[in-house]
Amino acid sequence: MASLPLTFVTISPKAKHTATVILAHGLGDNGLDFSNNKEMRTIASQLPHIKWVFPSAPERFITAWKGDSRRQGLTKGWLDFLREPLTYSSEYDDIQDYDEGIIKSVMLLDAFIQFEIDSGIPEERIVLGGFSQGGAISLITGLGGSQWRGTSDTKDGWKLGGVICLGGWLPMREKYKKRLSMHASTIPVFWGHGVQDESVTWGLSWESAEFIRDKLEVRYGQYTKVGEPGVSFMSYGVAHWMAESEVEDLRLFLKKVLPLEG
Repeated sequence: MASLPLTFVTISPKAKHTATVILAHGLGDNGLDFSNNKEMRTIASQLPHIKWVFPSAPERFITAWKGDSRRQGLTKGWLDFLREPLTYSSEYDDIQDYDEGIIKSVMLLDAFIQFEIDSGIPEERIVLGGFSQGGAISLITGLGGSQWRGTSDTKDGWKLGGVICLGGWLPMREKYKKRLSMHASTIPVFWGHGVQDESVTWGLSWESAEFIRDKLEVRYGQYTKVGEPGVSFMSYGVAHWMAESEVEDLRLFLKKVLPLEG
């Protein structure tokens, strides 16, 4: 079995391991600190059959921080961004280096998915997700096809049990829509966002979800359909983190898409 390309932290299942959740942290964070958040530990304790994996992103230069002496030159991140405050611009779709940087991150997370499959966990029993940048790269990795992997092989993305985006957005839109996998419309997506978020605004996140509405079913605030194929977009009264009610909704989502077996 191949070794994994990044350092990571695991929360081991308390019962028989029958499912895995891989969660990617936000900019400047790391797998260890993300895994130690009370919210993560709470959900993990309530779903004993699930193994939790928290990879740490590689260090990268952030273009928006250039010339800012208050910011580190390098920080852990899944993708670059050009300026602050964070907004969408079509120029992201046209920058080759930006595209290649995302492809590298996709392939890193692919390695974690493949590791779980090689360990005996089926694709449909794996959920990929993340917070902020981690949510953005999870939308691309979890729902994207072979063009996000720098290859034109016959495997057109993953058929995962689900995808989670917490406080995230779509950094590229036109390319993203063109590169959705053939499985994308069949995968349940939990997309939660705080209405008071100033780091990644609620409007940026909702516009991202609306943009792919012609490709995927996008539902706003429909609790009864959480866990069904398509995007369940949920809003919460918090800033750039998770509300208690969001944690509970996420637990119910995982309970539905990764039910306890046996």
